[in-house]
Amino acid sequence: MMKAVRRLHRVMTSTDAAFRRRLSTLPSRVLGNTGIETSIIGLGGVGIGEVYGKVSEGEAVDCVIRALELGINLIDTSPNYGNGRSEERIGLAVNALAGKSSFTATTSTTIITKCGDNGPQNNGHSPFSKDGVHSSFKRSLKLLNPPSGTIDVLLLHDPSQEDLDEFFSPETGGYVAFQELRADKSIRATGIGVREHDVLLRFMEHTTNLADIIITVNDWNLIRRYAETELFPAATRMNIGVLNGGPLYMGLLSGVDPEKSFRQGVKSLLEVPTLVKLARRVKSWSDEQNLDLRALALHFAAGPGSMSPPIAGALLGARFASEVEELIGSLLLGCEKELEKYTQAAKDFEETFGAEIRQFNPESHFYYDKSKIDL
Repeated sequence: MMKAVRRLHRVMTSTDAAFRRRLSTLPSRVLGNTGIETSIIGLGGVGIGEVYGKVSEGEAVDCVIRALELGINLIDTSPNYGNGRSEERIGLAVNALAGKSSFTATTSTTIITKCGDNGPQNNGHSPFSKDGVHSSFKRSLKLLNPPSGTIDVLLLHDPSQEDLDEFFSPETGGYVAFQELRADKSIRATGIGVREHDVLLRFMEHTTNLADIIITVNDWNLIRRYAETELFPAATRMNIGVLNGGPLYMGLLSGVDPEKSFRQGVKSLLEVPTLVKLARRVKSWSDEQNLDLRALALHFAAGPGSMSPPIAGALLGARFASEVEELIGSLLLGCEKELEKYTQAAKDFEETFGAEIRQFNPESHFYYDKSKIDL
């Protein structure tokens, strides 16, 4: 924690003009019809919850502070990420910056958390019931401890169709809690984050109109693009904000050797050899072209080269401040500094890999199953 405080002191007293200009370089977009304007990349809280390996509290807080320093104003988390560890560390970081007149980014920081997972946050209730959602939200509010006293966005996390049956049950379902929390302004917006498209579409089209925002999961990146068929057109039609979860596809497009990436934390449990082989070929190609693979991936998934107009932003996991710096550097490289180069690179990538990616066996991709993988 002391390291994070020392960094905070440096930022608050810095007069480096170039650094301060950099704070305003990240483009922003509005999340659907919510009126919430966020940076085009957000910090995903999985990593600081130690899902991919050990991270000290000081390192995690430092990571979040560095993201805010560099213009990221969107943070996504969940009670499921380290059993509340991610939420608590985000809360520590945001509150460390709150009230600093020389650092105004925190006044517009958008925090997303979730409900719908098993755990102590439900206080013995079903995670999809009205009481379970209220219990989960109450615990999240305590851990995040936002300066405003409210949480911006609450999403339903990875439900199945059967879970939605319970969630939408009259009077006792979790949807009632969503409505009540919106009505008393405890939250500004609601939605859902899940991979299965049939579940997403059902939630989006439900008469309760709770789908202000959706998170797609690993379905819009350089090598996997299933969201474009139904989800993006539906979101555009209904003016629903879309956040792209997984633009670097579990680290396969991060520029790190995919074999090495898939030995980190929970990923070591996965067996996707054909996918890893494709990712290694993509990395080799990008190296041969003298490209930053992360920059190309972010150009495609979040930046001006994105072929998906409804995407408001992409969520990127990081564990350390240095990783945040690298991600921001890649984003600016592919979307600003060398925009023309990466625009052409995206076209070259399509010519080289496009047909293969479209014909890739869906069963060879990674699919998260929360009943089998404990975060």
